[in-house]
Amino acid sequence: MPKVEVEISPELNDRLMEYVAKNRGVLYCQKSEVIIEAIKEYLDRNERKVRLAHL
Repeated sequence: MPKVEVEISPELNDRLMEYVAKNRGVLYCQKSEVIIEAIKEYLDRNERKVRLAHL
């Protein structure tokens, strides 16, 4: 599976960790799964807009 490497601000990282802990539990803290889900949801919401804008 391809990897994407990004740098995020400390504030965004803190928000992400807090969200993961609340959503998935502290013992099951898999940031990558939450990030994958967030990217997929973002693309699902926005791909159509971009496609329609470029017709």
